[in-house]
Amino acid sequence: MRDLQPLVRPNSVAVIGASPDTSIIRGRLFEFLRLHAFAGPVYPVSRSHAVVQGLKAYPSVADLPEAPDLAIIVVPAEVVPETLEQCGARGIKAALIISSGFGEATDVDAAARDHALRAIARRYGMALGGPNSEGLMIAERRLAASFSPVVGPEGGPLAPETARGRPIAVVGQSGAMTFAFVSRGRPRQLRFEAVISSGNQVDLEAHDYVDYWLETGGPEIFILYIEQIVDGRRFRAVAERALALGRPLIVARIGRSDAGRRAAASHTGALAAADRLDEAVFRHYGVIQGDDLDHITDIAAAFACCAPPRGNRVAIITGSGGGAAWMADLLSAQGLEVPVLEDAIQAEIAPLLPSYASAKNPIDATAQAIRQVGYATLVEIVQRSRRIDVIVLIGSLAEEHRAAHHATVLAPLVGGGMPIVFCSYTVASPQSIAHFAAAGIPCFTAMQNCARAIRAMVDHAAARRRHAARAAPATVDPALRQAVDAALRAAGATMTEWDAKAILARYGVPRPAEHLAISADDAVAAAARIGGAVALKLQSQDLPHKTEAGAVMLGVTGDTAVRAAYETVMRNGRAAAPRATIQGVLVQAMASPGREIILGVTRHDGFGPMLMVGLGGIHVEALKDVAFAPVPLDETDALALIDRLNAAALLGPVRGQPAADRVALARLMALLSRFAADHADAIAEIDLNPVIVHPEGQGLTIVDALIVRRSIDADGTT
Repeated sequence: MRDLQPLVRPNSVAVIGASPDTSIIRGRLFEFLRLHAFAGPVYPVSRSHAVVQGLKAYPSVADLPEAPDLAIIVVPAEVVPETLEQCGARGIKAALIISSGFGEATDVDAAARDHALRAIARRYGMALGGPNSEGLMIAERRLAASFSPVVGPEGGPLAPETARGRPIAVVGQSGAMTFAFVSRGRPRQLRFEAVISSGNQVDLEAHDYVDYWLETGGPEIFILYIEQIVDGRRFRAVAERALALGRPLIVARIGRSDAGRRAAASHTGALAAADRLDEAVFRHYGVIQGDDLDHITDIAAAFACCAPPRGNRVAIITGSGGGAAWMADLLSAQGLEVPVLEDAIQAEIAPLLPSYASAKNPIDATAQAIRQVGYATLVEIVQRSRRIDVIVLIGSLAEEHRAAHHATVLAPLVGGGMPIVFCSYTVASPQSIAHFAAAGIPCFTAMQNCARAIRAMVDHAAARRRHAARAAPATVDPALRQAVDAALRAAGATMTEWDAKAILARYGVPRPAEHLAISADDAVAAAARIGGAVALKLQSQDLPHKTEAGAVMLGVTGDTAVRAAYETVMRNGRAAAPRATIQGVLVQAMASPGREIILGVTRHDGFGPMLMVGLGGIHVEALKDVAFAPVPLDETDALALIDRLNAAALLGPVRGQPAADRVALARLMALLSRFAADHADAIAEIDLNPVIVHPEGQGLTIVDALIVRRSIDADGTT
């Protein structure tokens, strides 16, 4: 972990390029910095002015009376590298570059400046934010070094009136979007402990800041606006650590598109759209994806106030029957349950309601009972239910005095392990929201987002439980890893089925009865040894898709038929690829019936190898029912991944067919994922398609296999 203290918790700040003109960015930023009474010394650096907004200015970094913790750089792009060099020489350990004209520009000079900044920061061991940043806000330091109007005179105080909620940090590549979360969250009384516009991220990425806070304390909820993840493996490590600590990562991932799909030699690669892979990594590590500013702010509000729910069962308490029905539909659409309450609980509630009200769940108490009995009495009873994990209150927050009363009597019931949230069907007054925030109850004005926020909390709690139960990755003997690595390096760019299965078998991946024949006589002898019907398949790294070339013959029986099949696949293979190097013809036992599955591995440019499972054979391209996860996986993870398939039910007993051997499939997935993780730098793609999964207890058969190797230079680089 890098030491980011001088950047995110500075005790002194210099603003290089500060101006007395508050109508321009350089002056506006300096004005806002002084507005909030930063606790430490502030040094304006200006070549043009001896005094800037009432403070003595210094003509250069070298003239400063001390090396401040943090330099905010707001000078023309062409002199930024020189300025950063001066900061490093002066002993300044952190810098945030506001100036634009770097990676966001397309000219050669801009790219060169990016490289220069990175090199300078590394040479001096500086923590570098930006460039093209909109600044930062650190509430505990009363530091608002930004030109965003959110921290200006009209933006309000840096800290909310109430400090009950968990502290939040926002880090985003877009400055406008980063500070927009603060603007939308302040009326919700959210505690923004730190807000950093990370800009172009030439040095520090958003997850680097998160890593620092996870180690040192402070913010407990993280909102990230991400346009690019460069160091994906580090992101995975930080996300896993955050999950283990119960610190939610709520991410706006911008730029997801099917345009990221690349041409590939395997089916797996062709199905691996960039957004699918991102979502798979996020799901694996409990990262919550938000769709827009309001959605993310609502999710953050829920996590800020609520303890993790035990499960996905929700009780609705309201005075509006229509609101109850609508919310019940939205909760159900999110996969949440609205169960009927126990008879004993209903018996306690029913006497408090009019005869025409309902105590089952939703609890439609009617407006009359809500006014006479109140939410708190009903909540206290429902909290004793063993069937409920979350309580949703529905009502109006238009009247501040009534909201204050409800919040006051509800406050003692908050924090007992069963989250309570409020959804207003009217426009909520800011003071009403503040009263409920002080009580520890998040308020929503969008019913859909209320349901989605509950779903996010449920999913995160489940992800934490899965992570805690996850088995430690299996270890492989170092000598075996080295031997397999050497074999991969020696292989061609595309490995034949025979070679691919041989190398996977060293990791325990099962092989069917098969033999590589180099003559018709050899094929006949192999078929006789195997017994029964066989398949014959040409083996050539120059012909990875054999079926299309007519180089596969299935269900062949008898010596004469085997000999003819051998000649046919050889002839068709040579016709399809006259210059192909032919390894031989694979003679393989025909697999017994079962469900066809595809397993594969593809690479994400940032996150590394990803395992894929889906319907196999011809169905994979037609239906595209596949699911991805980062490697390695244990068998429990593998079973969960199988269950994410829309057609997962087809692996169970269907129309008189016995259930498929899911345990064998999960075991194979774990082995394949271990292989891919151990040899991540050598593997581009893997296809096992189809894998025939036989009935329970009977295992599976890998019918075909393909490994596409990454290009590895003599020096070991890829």
